[in-house]
Amino acid sequence: MNSPQWPGQPPGGPGFPPPAPPGPPLPGGHGFPPPPPPPRGGGGALVPLLIIGVVGVLALVGIGAFLVLESDDNDSSRTSSFPSYTPSSPIDSPEPSPTESSGGGSDPTSVLGPTIRTAKGNTFTRAGTRTASCITRANTKLRTTLRAYPCIGVMHSAVYANPSRNIITSVSIAKFTSPSAASSVSRVTSSKGWPLLLTPSDASGLPQPRANPAYWTRSWTRGSNVIYAQSYWSSGAETGGRTGSVFSTAGELGVEVTNTLIWTD
Repeated sequence: MNSPQWPGQPPGGPGFPPPAPPGPPLPGGHGFPPPPPPPRGGGGALVPLLIIGVVGVLALVGIGAFLVLESDDNDSSRTSSFPSYTPSSPIDSPEPSPTESSGGGSDPTSVLGPTIRTAKGNTFTRAGTRTASCITRANTKLRTTLRAYPCIGVMHSAVYANPSRNIITSVSIAKFTSPSAASSVSRVTSSKGWPLLLTPSDASGLPQPRANPAYWTRSWTRGSNVIYAQSYWSSGAETGGRTGSVFSTAGELGVEVTNTLIWTD
């Protein structure tokens, strides 16, 4: 029979060994395991290399975008034709009786002959002529340009009817001091700078269009000269788009005159 335990006596009674003393404290203090050791090797240098690589890629992308923008700014494919509404000018002299097609030369009078037969086989009949100073013939926008690039002599113009006599075209020729000056003036067509529109003479037998008819203006250069072709329906109706008859007629007659014109500067 065991004897009773007294206060403070270890549990288990005699014959049981006392509990083991507590061991040494773990490193790190407060009973928590120590933090892991810092990583070894080249991991620390990898971050700067990644940053440098990203900056390099962004720089290349920026340069590419700059080059694309520069290319867009230098794009030269611009049109030089616009449908327009401006007051028309009366023609000076009628030419109702054509005799022969123009044969070309350095004289605008011979180029703008009584008839013009184009490469497409169409014959255009002259319905009047006019010779006047470039300033007198120019609209406000073209007149401003002519102050910087004055023309030499006068502007020669003639009005032609197509074979069906339903499309009228005013053709004008102006000469300048150099081919570069002519190109500068021709480019103003894209900003609506061109000669005032001419209509057939009363003696031509062609109907006069309504006031301020719609028309297409197109321009070309030949050496030191600018050639304008301005076409409209004789009825004064809307011109239609670039695939319409009015636009193509201006191109047909204007190109024929440009190719026929031979200037001896």
